Amino acid sequence: MTKPGPIEQSGQKNDPYVCASCGNCTLVCPVFRQMRWEPYGPRGKLSITKSILEKESEFNLEFTRKLFLCTLCEHCTTVCTTSIRLDRFWELMREEAKARNLTPAPVKFASESIKRTGDPFSIGRASRLLWAEGMEDIIETRISAKAEVAFFLGCNVSLKHPLHDVARSMIKIMEHAGVEYTLLGEEESCCGAPLLWAGEPEGTPTMVEKNAQALADLGVRKVVFSCPSCASTWISSMHKSSGTSAVRKMELLTASQFINQLIQKGLLAFEEQPMITATYHDPCISARVLGVGKEPRNVIERIPGIYRVEMVSTEEDTRCCGSHALLNMIDPHLSAQIAEMRLRDASVTPASLLVTECPRCEMAFDLATITLGYSVQILDIAQLVANSLSSEEGEGDVQQ
Repeated sequence: MTKPGPIEQSGQKNDPYVCASCGNCTLVCPVFRQMRWEPYGPRGKLSITKSILEKESEFNLEFTRKLFLCTLCEHCTTVCTTSIRLDRFWELMREEAKARNLTPAPVKFASESIKRTGDPFSIGRASRLLWAEGMEDIIETRISAKAEVAFFLGCNVSLKHPLHDVARSMIKIMEHAGVEYTLLGEEESCCGAPLLWAGEPEGTPTMVEKNAQALADLGVRKVVFSCPSCASTWISSMHKSSGTSAVRKMELLTASQFINQLIQKGLLAFEEQPMITATYHDPCISARVLGVGKEPRNVIERIPGIYRVEMVSTEEDTRCCGSHALLNMIDPHLSAQIAEMRLRDASVTPASLLVTECPRCEMAFDLATITLGYSVQILDIAQLVANSLSSEEGEGDVQQ
């Protein structure tokens, strides 16, 4: 790797030499915490990269596997004592792996599927409205309707059956609040984040702009996302875009941010719940990238009858669920082990309900409850709110 194009072009070629070897990144790395082997932690991978730059090692399949056994959770970046943008560095190294034709097969499948079918699972557009079963009369009036608010479901929520209720829940919330909203339906495409994770960042802005322009043509000024990674990808594209890019003119919100706005405006009425103890898991991207931590907690606290307790490691210090950045496709076993490790943090609290706002986290924890035998309900924050809404307008806890 005498001249790694992506690294040199980015100006981060010296990062392996800047590393102080303090080990802070290694201690918080979810992969290292599970595997307990230095070459799989950030410090170890930086050391290997340095040896490759010095022609003492090779950029081969074995090293590439280590690069992709990473959730890109960004925890290493937040604790780095020398301020290395490690999150960006790992993305650049994945680009180098792609350039050398060393990308793992599951990652190739995801990127090729996006280009072919518009989603990383190769399911196809025809299935993007299966979640709306039972709500057809409502949904058909919202597809491509003119509105200032849009709900962007994302591939996981729209295409994976266990997550369909997340979409239905957000629709119930917006209908309850009287929000005029629109949906892209079968015309919605992947946000492009998996292409970034696959080392193909050049395709991501095109995916964002395609979706954003379709919404801009409908008059949309606010986009609500069921997936924090979708929101982060759009926001990143907004900062990188120039001129008249459609996404630059939009307010981009996670589910909890949007729901919190509705609560502040007094548009949601809640019924008292039967004394539920809940804990909140901060998704990595929500907490560390988007800085969203107060809003979901405020939402939970506004629902009468729900008592919130905290796990260890919250907000910016949150621990990863193990399913981000395609790790659940690359190594499902390792991904599941990381989810189990995080779920144990919840198991030592008195909570019978774990709430989050990331579809990947929800699915990872649902599986982990089975493998651990831990009896706790896992809900997206939209599901929690929809389940707690007053059945009659004007009743419940409406607060300004």
